[in-house]
Amino acid sequence: MKISAAKTWIAATLLAGAAAGLSGCGLVAGPGETQIIRVAFNQSEEHPEYLAMTEFGEKFSEATDGRYQVQIYPNAIMGDQGPVTELVRTGALQMAMVPVSVPEGYNSDFAIVSAPYLYDNTAQLLEAGRRGVFDDLFATTNKFNFEVVSLFTSGVRGIYTDKAIMTPEDLKGYKIRVQDSDTYIRMIDLMGGVGIGMAQSEVYTATQQKVIEGGENSERVYADFKHYEVAPCFSYTNHLVMADVVIANRDFLGDMSDADREVFYQLMEEAMEQEFALMDQSVEDGREEAAQKGAQYFYPDTEPFRERCLPLLEEIAGHSDMTREIYDQVTAIKEEMAAGQEGDAS
Repeated sequence: MKISAAKTWIAATLLAGAAAGLSGCGLVAGPGETQIIRVAFNQSEEHPEYLAMTEFGEKFSEATDGRYQVQIYPNAIMGDQGPVTELVRTGALQMAMVPVSVPEGYNSDFAIVSAPYLYDNTAQLLEAGRRGVFDDLFATTNKFNFEVVSLFTSGVRGIYTDKAIMTPEDLKGYKIRVQDSDTYIRMIDLMGGVGIGMAQSEVYTATQQKVIEGGENSERVYADFKHYEVAPCFSYTNHLVMADVVIANRDFLGDMSDADREVFYQLMEEAMEQEFALMDQSVEDGREEAAQKGAQYFYPDTEPFRERCLPLLEEIAGHSDMTREIYDQVTAIKEEMAAGQEGDAS
C-alpha cells in the first residue's frame, strides 16, 4: 500500500470510529465517560508543538479528573492541513495544529500574523501573543465554527537548496517550496526565486527529482524531514517568523462546562509559553543534527531580501483597519524590546 493511500485508509478508519462514537450523543461524553479530544498535526512526534500539546493533554485530563483525554495524530495521518480544518469545522475532529496560512483562507487578514520580515525573532511574536494583539483577528473564525485557541511558532525560516543563497540574484530561476499561500508564493518571487505551493510531505522527493530546487523552513523541519540530504545548503534569509495556531471546534468548546472551559483556555496559554521555549531549543538541536549529516549554513545580508519584500509587507499591513492596527502594535513591541535590550547593554 502506498503511503498516501495508507494515510487515507487510516484517517478514514479513525474518523469513522469518531463519528460512530459521537453518533446520537453530540460531542459530550456521558456520565463517567471520557471525551476523546482528537488533534490533527502534520509534523512528527519530536516536534515542539506535538510535545506542548501532549503536555497540555496530560494537564487537562488531570485537571478534569479524566473527563477529557487528548489523542494526537501526527505526520499528517489525518490529511493535509486545509482538509483537516474542514474536519474540525464539522466536528469530525475536535482540534488541529495548523499554520496561520490555513485560517488565512477564511479571512485574508490573517496574512499579517506571519507577514514577511514583520518580526526579527520569535520573542517579538510571543510578546504580541501575550498582549493579545491578535485576539480580535482570531475571533473572526468563530462564524466558521472553529476557534483559534492558542498561538504557537514553527520558528524563523531560512532557504535551503543545493547552493548558498547570499543575494536575491542567487535565487534566480530557483523553485522554492512554500506553504500553499499566495502571500508566501509572492514572497519568494519578490526575493528573487519562484515560489511553489506544495505539501510538506512532497518536498524531499520533489527536490530529489529536480521538480523544485529546495524549500524554506526552520532547522527543526529541515532535520526532521532529512531535507539536508537533497538540499545541503541552508541560508539564513530569516524571511519569516512563522506563527502556527491551535484551532478547536466551536461546538466541542461550547459543550464544556464553564469550569472545564476556563481550565482549557488557561492551559492553552501555558502551552503557548512552553511551545515557544521548546521550539527555541529544538531549532538548536535540529541545526546540530543536520550539521552532523553534512548540512552547511550560510549567513547572507538579509537587508536586500527585506527591501524586496517591503511592498508586500506594506500591502498586507494596509489590507484593513485590523491589519494596520496589528502592524502598528507589533512595530511598537519591536521598538520597545529593542530599547530594552539597549538599556540592558548599557
